[in-house]
Amino acid sequence: MRPTTLPRALLTTLACLFMLCHAATAKVADDRVTLPREKGTPMGAVGMVLHLGADGSALGTGFLVSPCHVLTAAHVVSEPEGISADQVLLFFIGSGNLGPEYYEANSFAELSPARPVVWGESRQLHKGSTADRREAWQKAGWDDWALLKLDKCLGDEGYGYLNLLPIATRDFTRDGNTRPITSIGLPADHNNEKLTIDPACTLFGQVDSTGWQHDCTSMPGNSGGPILAAKPEGDEKWPRVMGITVISTSEHPEELKPMINDPEAPDYLGNLPTAVPVSAFIDKIAPYLPKDPVVSAYLAKHPNADRGYSIDNTKEPIADLTAAIAKKPRSALLLTLRGSWLEAAKDEAAALVDYSAALRADPKFAPALYARAQLRGYRDDKMQGDAKAALADLEVLIKRFPDDPSLRITRGALLSGAYDYRAALVDYDAALKLDPSNISARLTRANARVELGDMKGAKADFDAAIAARSDNAYLLVERANYQLRAGDHKRAFDDIEAALKIEPDMPTALNARAIVHLDLGEIDKALIDANRTIGLDPDPSSGHIALRGTIHHIKGDLDAAIADYREAEKLNPTEPFDALMLYIALGEAGRMNEAKEELRQLLKRWPTTEWPSPLAEHLLGENSEAELKKAAMAGTEVLRKYQDFDWHFYLGAQAMLQGDKKKAKTYFQHVVDTDMRQFLEYNLARIFLERLGGDSYVKG
Repeated sequence: MRPTTLPRALLTTLACLFMLCHAATAKVADDRVTLPREKGTPMGAVGMVLHLGADGSALGTGFLVSPCHVLTAAHVVSEPEGISADQVLLFFIGSGNLGPEYYEANSFAELSPARPVVWGESRQLHKGSTADRREAWQKAGWDDWALLKLDKCLGDEGYGYLNLLPIATRDFTRDGNTRPITSIGLPADHNNEKLTIDPACTLFGQVDSTGWQHDCTSMPGNSGGPILAAKPEGDEKWPRVMGITVISTSEHPEELKPMINDPEAPDYLGNLPTAVPVSAFIDKIAPYLPKDPVVSAYLAKHPNADRGYSIDNTKEPIADLTAAIAKKPRSALLLTLRGSWLEAAKDEAAALVDYSAALRADPKFAPALYARAQLRGYRDDKMQGDAKAALADLEVLIKRFPDDPSLRITRGALLSGAYDYRAALVDYDAALKLDPSNISARLTRANARVELGDMKGAKADFDAAIAARSDNAYLLVERANYQLRAGDHKRAFDDIEAALKIEPDMPTALNARAIVHLDLGEIDKALIDANRTIGLDPDPSSGHIALRGTIHHIKGDLDAAIADYREAEKLNPTEPFDALMLYIALGEAGRMNEAKEELRQLLKRWPTTEWPSPLAEHLLGENSEAELKKAAMAGTEVLRKYQDFDWHFYLGAQAMLQGDKKKAKTYFQHVVDTDMRQFLEYNLARIFLERLGGDSYVKG
């Protein structure tokens, strides 16, 4: 069976991508403390930037970098159409009884109007098409900054200003990739008026696909605040700013509950806030700042803006981390970070080597163990025993961190991938008990309930998830897939259209719509959406390609179907059913020798004890039908149903190729009667039945 939707084992990864993840409740304390804001104090230069725009108000932190200039985050300043030099903002500083009255704080001493002078690009991270969101995210860590000019030079009024410390991303990585820092801001959980410092945290350089990451506690309101070197190195003048906070993390933002990053937690490296490094914009703002030999020396060596590492060019970060590891060969952190970049480079074997090396260097370094478990689960190489090894790693982690819901969700996803949905439900229930607001757990439980036939329970979970996050297009697409399984095409279309209003040209939504059209027999409409899906996605999944191949197959375009099945097989060699569907298409095209060779190649990369190897062997004449049926009775209750579906479809197709129409029709009718429309073979069985004189399927 070739799923029409993405493999269940990827649900956790996708959920995190769409920002549905929640971290475990940290066992470390919130060590933030408040600071005085008075004139003459070290952080007196830090204040509030207030933006009263046509679409409402926004506030963030800002700080003086010259007597007359304030640095902050671009998204604090930006209007919906962008930033303009004509905008007027307010900068509040010091301690007193002056506003902003809008926020009923009334605790600042002085204010000055401020106007943008030079700025980076600020874009919405959660609006627009998938491509727009991806581009906005990748730019946020480099472009989310703005320099404001004050009408009143408050730096000359006794508040002073902070000096900057630009370091290029590549230099920072090669030097070891960490540095002690402090973070300053006006966080929302302190009413945006108490100047708050996280006094002891770590800057990591570029860990994610954009900007630099750190483990300081960051909340809404911290945006635009300075990230300072905790202490001087060499002859550095202190304090100096290394970056500005732009992307915060919190367990439940609506509750203003801070996420305290625990260095011992498995997902420590996956939940880090982001800062724009000073090196990303120092070339643009230096002309407005007092002369500084540190800045001048940096610009002499690095005249252009630092854009860090690109996800499209993984050679540089891998090379730089290799240089850092040569200096610190026992650094579990550096080995884990290089492993993550090797994953991005699709060198999964090398990534696994690094994660294992990190664990040899520090057996208790949970982020490496979690990364290894996730990679093994994602890769799911049957010949390497990935699934069992991943479950073993997760078992160790769950024993160490029994209160971490993300570990339960990940194990549940792996169990779902092994079709053990009842065991998966136990983990999803446990995750929701630990964190009742966890959307990822509710989503994955909903999908498991669908596979077990609990459609009522699944609907309740989908509806609850969407009620909590009605702005999330991915959740709507997942419910649309459920609506199709329930046979409600109208509601499926409604959910897909709602998703596309939130995120236009969303490949996953268009792919889901293609599947609904296909189920209705609207083949031409399905092909249009499948082509759009693949055209919009710079890295289309094997599932999207296989779906289009099936549509071509149904239309009778065997050459196009064969090409797509081959491409899908190439993109994901661990999906065995692309080879089986290719076998059918090649057989129909009269190329049976090629068809059989596909099955032989499949058996070389797939364990003979794992389904569908017995099916491939039978099609090659290497086992009997009785042996095949016996093999199909192994596994969980759900897997047995799926395997029954498989052997009826493929033996029906074999009978069709051999000219036994009666047997083919009987077997295909059995496939259709299962109503397992989640598999691509289901609609192939419908078109084959139509050609054999059965019910009409394709609409004109």
